[in-house]
Amino acid sequence: MPSGTVRHYDTAAMAPLLSRRLEGVLELVRPCSLLADVGTDHALLPVAAVLRGIAQRAIAADLREAPLFGARAHIARMGAGARVVTVKADGLSGMEQLGIDAVAIAGMSGDSMLRILEAAAPVLAGVGQLLLQPNQDVHELRAWALHNGWHLRDEQMVEERGQFFVLCALERGTGADPAYAVPGWTAAALCQLGPRLLMRKDAVALRWFERQRARVSRWVSRDVDRLQPQLDVWDAACKAMQGA
Repeated sequence: MPSGTVRHYDTAAMAPLLSRRLEGVLELVRPCSLLADVGTDHALLPVAAVLRGIAQRAIAADLREAPLFGARAHIARMGAGARVVTVKADGLSGMEQLGIDAVAIAGMSGDSMLRILEAAAPVLAGVGQLLLQPNQDVHELRAWALHNGWHLRDEQMVEERGQFFVLCALERGTGADPAYAVPGWTAAALCQLGPRLLMRKDAVALRWFERQRARVSRWVSRDVDRLQPQLDVWDAACKAMQGA
């Protein structure tokens, strides 16, 4: 399917429309009892999750009232009011006793996601999967997961309207994360690149790596000490994914 194409699904109610980005996030969600979608905007993701039978119930959470107004309208329009509720909250604040077992956060910066996750330890104690789609600084989220008992189960990269988005599926794990057992690569480099993307030789990710290599190469002469190591990583990744 061409990038940017919106997919249409028939359900028992009305068919929700999802962008390729949100569709990719939903594809990574494993069946769960209660999904919390943080920064839900119009509740597109949690409504689709319950209508497709991926989540039994869902919470559409947002810090602002305006998005929640649109979320309530969408929930009602889709006939999902019995299974999707809206919550006004800063991240996962106040949701410790709700029994959430899956959390999705999409469309925020990596820094904002880290703040939410680090403040939500009591909630995350009962959560088995995290679905994260940061707009930037995904390497910081991978590093956080690597050092906090979350294994990188899967990751995808999608391109939509000329923009690239990384989607990460994390699950509770013990011991070393097998995703990072890639010979010849440091953990820091794999956090930058995405070990699952690299090992799968993901075609969309390769286009992103090539774009990053070109961007850094234009600036490396101005700050060799800082940028040359980054350029070396992007260059090595491109060559590895091209089979060089």
